[in-house]
Amino acid sequence: MKKFLALVFCTAVLAGCSGGGYKDGTYTGQSAPDEDGEYSTVTITVQDNVITACDFKTFESNGEEKGEEYAQSAPEAAVAVDSVPEYAKALVAAGDIAEVDAISGATENYNQLNEAVYDALGKAQ
Repeated sequence: MKKFLALVFCTAVLAGCSGGGYKDGTYTGQSAPDEDGEYSTVTITVQDNVITACDFKTFESNGEEKGEEYAQSAPEAAVAVDSVPEYAKALVAAGDIAEVDAISGATENYNQLNEAVYDALGKAQ
């Protein structure tokens, strides 16, 4: 619930501030750790108020990037790991985080992506 409220707050704040647009550049953002201590980072490039590049990464609580070993730990973990590059591609294709849809089975990554992108966009104001 806390993450949902944080996401709503970030969305509301940025919606109110977005009238002036974003400065061109490359910005990094991070989500808050979830209840298991896992988190995500994103590095985005903004050009003419559009996100033109995205590097999205997810991490275990020990700071290790989630990869093949993590994906093999459970079927839902494989879906989550596979969603990471898909979310990055979707963000660049849309150019706007508000236009990215969640992937079934990878909702936590979706929430963390949103939080990290809004964190990065806050630095682009």
